[in-house]
Amino acid sequence: MALSQDMDARLLKLPWQTLHIGDCSFFTKVHFTDSSYCLLVSDLRGVWCEEATADVIQERSKELNKRLKAPISSFLSHLSQLIRPLLDSKEKSANALSCTRPQGALMLHVKSQLSGLPFYWDFHCRESSVSTVCRHFLQPLVSMTKVLDSQCQELCSLLRRKDEEILDYQEGGAALSRERLKTETFDENSFYGSFVSKNIPEPCGASGLGQRLQQLYSDVIAIQEQQEAEAAADGALPMSAQSPASDSRGCGVSDPTATQQEVDNGQTQKPSQAPPEDVLSMTQRPSIVVSKAKKRKAKGLFT
Repeated sequence: MALSQDMDARLLKLPWQTLHIGDCSFFTKVHFTDSSYCLLVSDLRGVWCEEATADVIQERSKELNKRLKAPISSFLSHLSQLIRPLLDSKEKSANALSCTRPQGALMLHVKSQLSGLPFYWDFHCRESSVSTVCRHFLQPLVSMTKVLDSQCQELCSLLRRKDEEILDYQEGGAALSRERLKTETFDENSFYGSFVSKNIPEPCGASGLGQRLQQLYSDVIAIQEQQEAEAAADGALPMSAQSPASDSRGCGVSDPTATQQEVDNGQTQKPSQAPPEDVLSMTQRPSIVVSKAKKRKAKGLFT
């Protein structure tokens, strides 16, 4: 299922939040208007979505709430007030929300009260299209990973420079006044191995994103939208338009005839074995060389 362009743009600006339903945890994005809503849900095993317009909401409300007469805006306002407090909350939804998983779909069931009468609602979420998953999950998370990796490299470089600065002070005769402030020389490989072994999360389950990661997600999306707007203003074609041999999912399709001709002509080239620069590990990057200053008398910095 693909989202409309307007709703997709609205959801894209929202960070992923956690919704607990029973024993299940989901990454969730939800947007309500006065006459429609859009819901995007993932448990890291699948991604489902539903976009409902006024006609769909009116029809479903008649089926589920025959005794309840209210405008669509009242239904949507009630749903919004019910679901939004549950996002990023560690508390479970108790009996207000439940879920079932029919074949290829996800159903979220709401049980509440509106104006003193029982109120029921079902979100009929279907599997999202590949383009939706890439746009909301894959592309932003890859960009976030690159940003965090660059930040880590800069911090490691700063620690190495700090160690050389401290060594310079020590060679000049400076000494710590308090032994508890002494630190070991930073070893990047040792730190990385220890940090990874302690902080790798569980392989499955939507454990949620912290506030800093949610903000980073929003920043990445804002920058990407700005770049797309600038490219459109300059008349640049999107990537899908630049590749004539691509399928509906944006993946290139090779021409078997052309490939066979290259083999026959002996023009096939082996791919380069050298890894790209942006996938080199931090340990493979050259360390920054800091020149040592001449020895000088201690001026009481550590005494």
